[in-house]
Amino acid sequence: MEHTLVFLLPLAGILIGAKIAGQLSHRIGLPAVFGELMLGLILGPAVLGLMQSSDTLQLLSNIGVLILMFIAGLETDVAGMRSAGKASLWTAIGGVLLPLGFGAVAGHMFGLTWPQAIFLGTVLTATSVSISAQTLRELGVLRTAEGSTILGAAIIDDVLGVLVFAVVMSLMGEGSLYWTLIKMTVFFPVAWFVGDALVPWIVRWEQRMHHREASLAVILGLLLVYAWSAEVLGSVATITGAYILGVVVARHAKEGHIVHEGIAAIGYAFFIPMFFVNIGLQAHAEGLYAVPWITVALIVVAVVTKIVGGGVGAMLGGFGRRSALQIGVGMVSRGEVALVIASAGLASGLLSSEVFSVLLIVTIATTLLTPPLLRWVFPAPAAVEPTSVPVVTFGDVLVTE
Repeated sequence: MEHTLVFLLPLAGILIGAKIAGQLSHRIGLPAVFGELMLGLILGPAVLGLMQSSDTLQLLSNIGVLILMFIAGLETDVAGMRSAGKASLWTAIGGVLLPLGFGAVAGHMFGLTWPQAIFLGTVLTATSVSISAQTLRELGVLRTAEGSTILGAAIIDDVLGVLVFAVVMSLMGEGSLYWTLIKMTVFFPVAWFVGDALVPWIVRWEQRMHHREASLAVILGLLLVYAWSAEVLGSVATITGAYILGVVVARHAKEGHIVHEGIAAIGYAFFIPMFFVNIGLQAHAEGLYAVPWITVALIVVAVVTKIVGGGVGAMLGGFGRRSALQIGVGMVSRGEVALVIASAGLASGLLSSEVFSVLLIVTIATTLLTPPLLRWVFPAPAAVEPTSVPVVTFGDVLVTE
């Protein structure tokens, strides 16, 4: 109980502060997520040092990002998946190859060995779909072809990033590439078919229950199972499992259902603000002060390579220049996936603590830059019109609200 008492006031401060920061951010024309991220950065070790991330806050944050990705899946129109598939695939490929190549070259130029430099480039391949999804939702462009392509490319990017990570680790004698590929290949269809069988039964079962919250509780439990199985059984990020389940649930539970309303209320009132504030709290200034030129160079490489790589890929997928720029910007944020990969590199000795601190600053910087960049490249919500792209057979996401 003593530990709980110690944590109650900081938790209250995060919740109230996050909402105030979000409102202030809205007043200056930026999405609320930007204010929440800045709040964590200012209160954390990088600036004032008033708060630090803790195990408890990290747990709440992890649940928050799972709920956020589940909500993104709920807002996915499965019937329109194929229309953005080609663009999503090419965007993801471009968004992996350029950061990997230029990140490795930059790391080697700053004195890293080639294995270390290649791993550094691997960290830069990751894309945090959660940041872009939240920002696009606030801007009212989540359901456009550009928004769906960003989400779809980020999901594919996650898979490609894990493949690159698996290749690098296998070359260094860590883990089995073939076993990882097998697990990923099996996980996606099994996760889809299992969910497609369970969710309709849960919806029908709810109709015979006196309490509508029963199905919400079951879906929340299933969400945690999917997140766990994605990483443990499928070798992909936990957020990918949450997103897949959200897409499956959207096919069977209509908008306005208790699952849609309940998950959104729980997530945005409590868990999701924890996630965004906690990202800011994880920034440390030591890496920036120790090797400032590496930090600045990698931030530039991280931003430019995603915009150019993703943008060129989007153009190959049928988009015009302005839409391609919007999609490229939507791929800039790294977020939690990059931090997971960097932590694995630190544990395996491929990254020094100094380089890890630099990558943490780079990850935070790209996360903070993404919301205002998206606000800059996208027109006002009222002026947004969906853009059509060629219909292809590769399935991915088209998001509706």
